[in-house]
Amino acid sequence: MTAPAVRYTIRPKNPRAHLLEVECTVVSPEPREHWFSLPVWIPGSYLVREFSRHFVEVTAEANGAPVPLEKINKHTWSSPAVVGPLTVRATVYAWDLSVRAAHLDTSHFFFNGTSVFLAVAGLENKPCDVVIEPPSDPACKGWRVATTLPGKDVRPPGFGTYQASSYDQLIDHPVEMGTFDIVEWQSAGVPHQMAVTGRARFDRDRLAEDLAAVCTQHIEMFHGPADRGGTAPMKRYLFLTTALGDGYGGLEHKDSTALICKRDDLPKTTTSGATGKPEMSDGYRGFLGLCSH
Repeated sequence: MTAPAVRYTIRPKNPRAHLLEVECTVVSPEPREHWFSLPVWIPGSYLVREFSRHFVEVTAEANGAPVPLEKINKHTWSSPAVVGPLTVRATVYAWDLSVRAAHLDTSHFFFNGTSVFLAVAGLENKPCDVVIEPPSDPACKGWRVATTLPGKDVRPPGFGTYQASSYDQLIDHPVEMGTFDIVEWQSAGVPHQMAVTGRARFDRDRLAEDLAAVCTQHIEMFHGPADRGGTAPMKRYLFLTTALGDGYGGLEHKDSTALICKRDDLPKTTTSGATGKPEMSDGYRGFLGLCSH
């Protein structure tokens, strides 16, 4: 297992105040100035996103001693040369309920890497570790983690150490924490899951059946059917879905997708005594279209 050049730690520090803490540690810094920057973009979304505006405080230390940081521009900080591991620590306000940034309260925590993880200039193509810590707030009891980040030393609820081969891979795996529902199915022999966050009652079996058909169709359309040698380009796939009173949106990633939908657009459960499937609503058809996209 390759040793990381950069180690990140992220923790839901104060869910009631929507504050998270994230650390970026250069494990063996070279004897030179180091630059740390946050992207102003996110893959799949074609507008400038000023994620750094949510950084409340940024500090640095090495060997337990503070290190001065200079802010170069709106999203870049530099540190002088140091001896020993160099850690930059940021407090981030996470209250953007979208598929692009970070949102934290006592019900869940969702984030995209571009909104929280600083890139270290010159080390973007080096491997990195990510430690995902659980919240300490008792209101968040029972939380678990859903992500497609490759695990390295992960405990059953999903907290622990993950890894990425580069910064680009790191930011291509959004993360959801909370007490979400899990729906599972197979498409083209590949395990698929949907983690549904929010107060929603829905027909899990119907959702799995319909999404299995949608995902199989897409895999076969792009890669060919299995009986002709077609194989899926991923080992597993994950939909991270936040169900709200009102909302719509999606952002696709390599092995996962982040979605927001109306809870009423999820498939209705069969009422007591009824037989067969309820008629497909326009809202549910639209949700399947969102998943298809």
